[in-house]
Amino acid sequence: MENMGNEFVSYIKKIVMKALLHCFWIYPAEKNKITLLNELSFTYGDSMKYIDKYIHTFYEGKYKVVFPIMDGSDLPEYPDDLVVRPGSYGYFKELLTSGTIITNAGGVSYLPKRKRQKIISTWHGGGPYKKSSTDVYNDLWYKKQSDMNSNNTDYILSTCRSFSEIEARSMGYNDKKIIPAGLPRNDILFCDHSELKAKVRKYYNIPEDYRFVLFAPTYRSKYNEFSNTDIADDYIELNIDMLLEALKTKFGCEWICGIRLHPKLADVDMSGMNAINCTSYPDMQELLCCADAVITDYSSLMWDFSFTYRPIFLYAPDIEEYERKRGFYMPASKWPYPIGHNNDEMRANILSFDEEQYVRKIKKHHLECESYETGCACEKILELIQI
Repeated sequence: MENMGNEFVSYIKKIVMKALLHCFWIYPAEKNKITLLNELSFTYGDSMKYIDKYIHTFYEGKYKVVFPIMDGSDLPEYPDDLVVRPGSYGYFKELLTSGTIITNAGGVSYLPKRKRQKIISTWHGGGPYKKSSTDVYNDLWYKKQSDMNSNNTDYILSTCRSFSEIEARSMGYNDKKIIPAGLPRNDILFCDHSELKAKVRKYYNIPEDYRFVLFAPTYRSKYNEFSNTDIADDYIELNIDMLLEALKTKFGCEWICGIRLHPKLADVDMSGMNAINCTSYPDMQELLCCADAVITDYSSLMWDFSFTYRPIFLYAPDIEEYERKRGFYMPASKWPYPIGHNNDEMRANILSFDEEQYVRKIKKHHLECESYETGCACEKILELIQI
């Protein structure tokens, strides 16, 4: 009941904001202005960063790019990008005078969209994994907000048929709005990313003869995801020393571990752990480019990283509870990644890892999901802008 009240208040606030923000229509719209809205963190990252790089590589001078960045965050690498502070007067002015807004979440519902303005969502997760939107939050006022968002959005990018047929529909999108393209942030995984790998290794002073394993679990916070930031205690129950020893035994070389938690958990103390704290590193995709193997639980990064065909191991001690209370679009038993429910199972999965069999499973998984990832998502975004 408490959450229903919260969603009702949120809905009313958005209705009021939408009415008030009409005042910014006094400013003329600019057809070739693009606002890249990384709503997850308001940093220079996620798919927005890679769209920015694509625009400057292939459309230099044609578009004016606006990037909302929170105070203290790294700035865009292109000095001609206009940086605005989220929530400021300039922020709303730039949003409502942009010919195109590209977002990676669902926060544009409150905007009074202009007649010729185009809004495109890249979303922020791929594959048929965690349930989302109205498939999770069964609340009238949440659904009304979801409908406000989908009605305001012209297109949403899809990573696979499973996403198109189930998850995008749960957000209120019809077939005409769902674009098979993949995630722009994943384009880099289809290219030579040896320079990015070297960049991360240099940043963390990883010895040349060591391999790098990244542990990056998902974040749980919503009222019906059964947990809160205290779940960080469970994250670090993974025995890092055991993990490194098992990897050494299996692959015949030394390994070093990096741990990346959600930015909201940046203050979790890792000083006593045999690992690098990668939580504050600005770009997850660069970490994936560097990683020789990944450990996660239910994060969509497993979809991203699967296109490298490098090992993914799932550490999921609470998977039965998670599946029961939040749910997955595809049962975890059908995923191609080895699942460990405890440290002993993790060790066994690493030691018995069969690379050839694993690659076959990944390729089969991509076929079964009808993956749309080809490394051309940024190109598709620009096509949509120019329609």
